[in-house]
Amino acid sequence: KQWYQRRVRGLICRAPFIFVTGPPNSGKSFTVDQAVQHLQTAGSRIATVDMRDVLKVQGFYHSVLSQLTDMTSRDAMTSRDAMTSRDAMTSRDAMTSRDIPDHASDFVRLLCSTVLEPCVIVVKHGQLLNELNSLLFASVTILHKLTQGKVSVMIVSDTPWDLLYLSNGSTMSAPLILHLTAYTRLQMVDIIAIRLLKEQAEVCSEVSLELKDIENYVRSCVYDSLSVYTSSLREMMSASSNLLERYISPLKSGELKKSDRVKLYQRIQPELLTAMTQLSSVPTTKAALDLPYNLRVLLVCAFLASHNPARLDKRFFCKGKSSRRKTKSRKGGKLSDALKGPKTFPLDRLLAIHSSITQDGTIPCSDVMMSISSLVSLNLIVRVSVDLLEQPKYKCLAPLPTVQNLAKESGIDFQQFYYNY
Repeated sequence: KQWYQRRVRGLICRAPFIFVTGPPNSGKSFTVDQAVQHLQTAGSRIATVDMRDVLKVQGFYHSVLSQLTDMTSRDAMTSRDAMTSRDAMTSRDAMTSRDIPDHASDFVRLLCSTVLEPCVIVVKHGQLLNELNSLLFASVTILHKLTQGKVSVMIVSDTPWDLLYLSNGSTMSAPLILHLTAYTRLQMVDIIAIRLLKEQAEVCSEVSLELKDIENYVRSCVYDSLSVYTSSLREMMSASSNLLERYISPLKSGELKKSDRVKLYQRIQPELLTAMTQLSSVPTTKAALDLPYNLRVLLVCAFLASHNPARLDKRFFCKGKSSRRKTKSRKGGKLSDALKGPKTFPLDRLLAIHSSITQDGTIPCSDVMMSISSLVSLNLIVRVSVDLLEQPKYKCLAPLPTVQNLAKESGIDFQQFYYNY
């Protein structure tokens, strides 16, 4: 922690403007929060503004000035022995009741007169500040020059710096760019396992669970099943914490041992299916209910192509009955296949299923691509293949209850075509 604190101080001193960027769920907010915590421990003054809570430019001005003014008044109260508490309260009220500036020049002037010691302004979701007022965004990037080095700025943004620079021109100051990459599978498993062991140390010590055992639990039982629906570390952590109690309960009672991984996995399968349904239904249910008829039918076909095994297409979608040999399935195999989530499917398989269900021949290719593009924009279908020369492959993210309702409204016998695990 001491090394990290010295590193953060050195970055602030050498680069008064730091731009933190990266894809969603890459740890930008966590990294900045840790840096702010270390700076506050060292006695630095911080003003944090989340642009999702700011609707007007004056709101940004008021948020920054009020935070720095309150800190200045508290410092003045403790450092000046001659000033009474009543006088300090009067001074603080005068600062907070000051008129909110309307222009960037007034904001900089008030900032210079209010702040007497170096401070740091942290702007989260900085791309929203650029959308709110591009001139203000450019002014914030050069605050360290306008205030003669008193104010340092740290901006967190999902949008890369190059795009923001092109939209504002050369009026902005060049920052120190910290680009964070997305968490890999191994990194996310390690982070979740370490946090679980720290938060539930007493429970894990009762059943003699070590870090290696928790990593195996997170990797095989939680991450491989939920990573299809979410890449958020917060959601993964919440699901892992909720399922850990169910996973440890047979170990406490002595029914199972740590080596019985398959049986322990089967114990949490119902709760894991519930978590998968909740994660998949949150962003897509409302958008799917407002679709026109053609998109509803195409979404149902995409769900069938993504969840039905490809080897059973002849059984479900051919008009004639196919002779097939019955095979004995392993116990728990069907449920394990269901926990793997939706599978990828090529475009020609989607067209074949659509033609079999509607029984009106193949729809034109242009209509298919326009419909699929609409479903992709609504986050109901995601394209998996990257190479433009290969046949496009997709994956359906719509939850089962929503697809069942759409099939019922469209007059499709869903149970006739769906392979129920």
